[in-house]
Amino acid sequence: MASFDELKEQAEKSFVPDGAKGLQATVQLNIEGLTNMFYEINDGSLSVGEGDHADPDLTLTFDSIETMEKVFSGDQAAAMQAFMTGKVKFTGDMALGQKLGSVFKPPK
Repeated sequence: MASFDELKEQAEKSFVPDGAKGLQATVQLNIEGLTNMFYEINDGSLSVGEGDHADPDLTLTFDSIETMEKVFSGDQAAAMQAFMTGKVKFTGDMALGQKLGSVFKPPK
Protein backbone atom coordinates (compact mmCIF):
# COMPACT_ATOMS: atom_id res chain seq x y z
CA MET A 1 0.00 0.00 0.00
CA ALA A 2 1.46 3.34 -1.04
CA SER A 3 2.04 6.01 1.58
CA PHE A 4 1.35 9.71 1.11
CA ASP A 5 5.10 10.38 0.87
CA GLU A 6 5.46 7.80 -1.92
CA LEU A 7 2.50 9.25 -3.83
CA LYS A 8 3.87 12.78 -3.38
CA GLU A 9 7.29 11.74 -4.67
CA GLN A 10 5.72 10.01 -7.67
CA ALA A 11 3.66 13.12 -8.51
CA GLU A 12 6.70 15.39 -8.23
CA LYS A 13 8.77 13.10 -10.49
CA SER A 14 6.08 12.95 -13.17
CA PHE A 15 5.27 16.69 -13.09
CA VAL A 16 6.07 18.60 -16.30
CA PRO A 17 6.62 22.29 -15.46
CA ASP A 18 6.41 23.37 -19.12
CA GLY A 19 3.07 21.59 -19.45
CA ALA A 20 1.75 23.59 -16.50
CA LYS A 21 2.85 27.04 -17.71
CA GLY A 22 -0.04 29.48 -17.38
CA LEU A 23 -2.16 26.98 -15.45
CA GLN A 24 -3.45 27.78 -12.00
CA ALA A 25 -5.60 25.04 -10.48
CA THR A 26 -6.17 22.72 -7.55
CA VAL A 27 -6.91 19.04 -8.09
CA GLN A 28 -8.23 16.94 -5.20
CA LEU A 29 -7.41 13.22 -5.34
CA ASN A 30 -9.37 10.80 -3.19
CA ILE A 31 -8.21 7.18 -3.25
CA GLU A 32 -10.35 4.63 -1.44
CA GLY A 33 -8.36 2.93 1.30
CA LEU A 34 -5.62 5.58 1.24
CA THR A 35 -5.14 9.16 2.34
CA ASN A 36 -6.68 12.00 0.36
CA MET A 37 -4.31 14.47 -1.25
CA PHE A 38 -4.36 17.51 -3.50
CA TYR A 39 -2.18 19.08 -6.17
CA GLU A 40 -1.86 22.84 -6.34
CA ILE A 41 -0.57 23.84 -9.77
CA ASN A 42 0.60 27.42 -10.13
CA ASP A 43 2.11 28.50 -13.47
CA GLY A 44 4.67 25.74 -13.82
CA SER A 45 5.08 24.78 -10.17
CA LEU A 46 3.52 21.99 -8.12
CA SER A 47 2.70 21.72 -4.45
CA VAL A 48 1.31 18.46 -3.06
CA GLY A 49 -0.68 18.45 0.17
CA GLU A 50 -2.21 15.71 2.29
CA GLY A 51 -5.89 15.80 3.21
CA ASP A 52 -8.77 17.71 1.69
CA HIS A 53 -8.48 21.07 -0.06
CA ALA A 54 -11.20 23.57 0.87
CA ASP A 55 -12.01 24.60 -2.72
CA PRO A 56 -10.58 22.35 -5.47
CA ASP A 57 -11.25 23.08 -9.14
CA LEU A 58 -11.50 19.36 -9.89
CA THR A 59 -12.00 16.34 -7.63
CA LEU A 60 -11.09 12.85 -8.81
CA THR A 61 -12.21 9.88 -6.70
CA PHE A 62 -10.56 6.53 -7.47
CA ASP A 63 -11.80 3.13 -6.30
CA SER A 64 -8.18 1.98 -5.79
CA ILE A 65 -4.53 2.93 -6.17
CA GLU A 66 -4.38 0.58 -9.17
CA THR A 67 -7.11 2.53 -10.94
CA MET A 68 -5.29 5.82 -10.24
CA GLU A 69 -2.09 4.37 -11.69
CA LYS A 70 -3.95 3.26 -14.84
CA VAL A 71 -5.50 6.69 -15.31
CA PHE A 72 -2.13 8.42 -14.95
CA SER A 73 -0.27 5.80 -17.03
CA GLY A 74 -0.79 7.66 -20.28
CA ASP A 75 -3.01 4.87 -21.64
CA GLN A 76 -6.02 6.85 -22.86
CA ALA A 77 -8.14 3.72 -23.44
CA ALA A 78 -7.55 2.48 -19.88
CA ALA A 79 -8.36 5.92 -18.48
CA MET A 80 -11.58 6.16 -20.50
CA GLN A 81 -12.60 2.65 -19.43
CA ALA A 82 -12.02 3.55 -15.77
CA PHE A 83 -14.32 6.57 -16.14
CA MET A 84 -16.96 4.65 -18.10
CA THR A 85 -17.12 1.80 -15.56
CA GLY A 86 -17.38 4.13 -12.56
CA LYS A 87 -13.96 3.30 -11.12
CA VAL A 88 -13.16 7.00 -11.30
CA LYS A 89 -15.65 9.73 -10.47
CA PHE A 90 -15.13 13.43 -10.95
CA THR A 91 -16.71 16.67 -9.95
CA GLY A 92 -15.71 20.11 -11.11
CA ASP A 93 -13.84 21.31 -14.18
CA MET A 94 -13.46 18.32 -16.52
CA ALA A 95 -11.61 20.49 -19.06
CA LEU A 96 -8.92 20.77 -16.40
CA GLY A 97 -8.85 16.98 -16.16
CA GLN A 98 -8.13 16.77 -19.88
CA LYS A 99 -5.17 19.16 -19.45
CA LEU A 100 -3.54 16.91 -16.83
CA GLY A 101 -2.09 14.75 -19.60
CA SER A 102 0.32 17.56 -20.48
CA VAL A 103 1.01 18.41 -16.82
CA PHE A 104 2.05 14.91 -15.73
CA LYS A 105 4.11 12.49 -17.81
CA PRO A 106 3.40 8.78 -17.48
CA PRO A 107 5.73 6.93 -15.11
CA LYS A 108 8.38 4.76 -16.74
